[in-house]
Amino acid sequence: MSPTNTAASDLAIREPAQAELERVLYLFRKTPLYAEARLLVAVRGRPVERFVAAVAWWPEGMIARFQLACQPGADRAAVAAPLIERLAECAHRAGMEALHYADLLPANHECAEVLRGQGFERLRSERSFEVPVPNLWTRVTQLYHKYQAEIPAGWRSDPIRLHSPEVILDLIAPHRLLPPPEVRRSWQPNAVSGFDLDLSCILFGRERAFGALLLRHLGDLLYVDVQVVHEPNPRLRSLGDVCLIYHDIVRVPRDGTIRRIQFRSGETEHRQTANLALRTGGRELPPRHVFARKL
Repeated sequence: MSPTNTAASDLAIREPAQAELERVLYLFRKTPLYAEARLLVAVRGRPVERFVAAVAWWPEGMIARFQLACQPGADRAAVAAPLIERLAECAHRAGMEALHYADLLPANHECAEVLRGQGFERLRSERSFEVPVPNLWTRVTQLYHKYQAEIPAGWRSDPIRLHSPEVILDLIAPHRLLPPPEVRRSWQPNAVSGFDLDLSCILFGRERAFGALLLRHLGDLLYVDVQVVHEPNPRLRSLGDVCLIYHDIVRVPRDGTIRRIQFRSGETEHRQTANLALRTGGRELPPRHVFARKL
């Protein structure tokens, strides 16, 4: 593929050569990437050749998801515009119908401003809540012991390291919290910023998986990507949520190194997540958005 040049800014957009991959991937050093991600790089040639920005993208069905990385000090809007246009060309030729930015972004995020400038619009939004761990642990422990006799005898929670992602993909798919490729990647033992394989768990009713808690341990934070219980009985559904969190209560060290827990939820879905967070002294964080553009 020949490079796209903008002579006025001395910027070329092209695919990196094999020998250049290490330099390109350095731009994404703080971002976990799919092994199958395709790369485009923005190269400035003067006074010496240097990589100032890059796009990593991959297909999910008819959608091309992508991430943008820039060198500190680079004019993000200026380098993003030609990168995104070349990405749109590549995705269109590959049969994609839309571009979706892979990360959820606050409305005032610099990258969100750049995307809006390239014709992206908010596709959907997610709410998130942060709760002090001692508050949540105390409340859930009280609930667990109070209603333990009502928990069906066949229920158990297993760490996800004992199972494959396929066990829960159909269970969590309707909730649109994580696409299957991201679930599979984050499930791998050595994944960068992957799921905690012991604190993330699956709730079984005998051999039927009907609940899942997928979370990441990031410093003093537990970040819950997915908390789902598929149970038509509201009381049993609430008990399922308690059991998922109690799985962590008995496993997280009590040394104070983990102080916060954050939960994701849709704009209207997962009301129980919001209710539990707010009842235990949590707070709602600014909403984050998925930005998309049709091709």
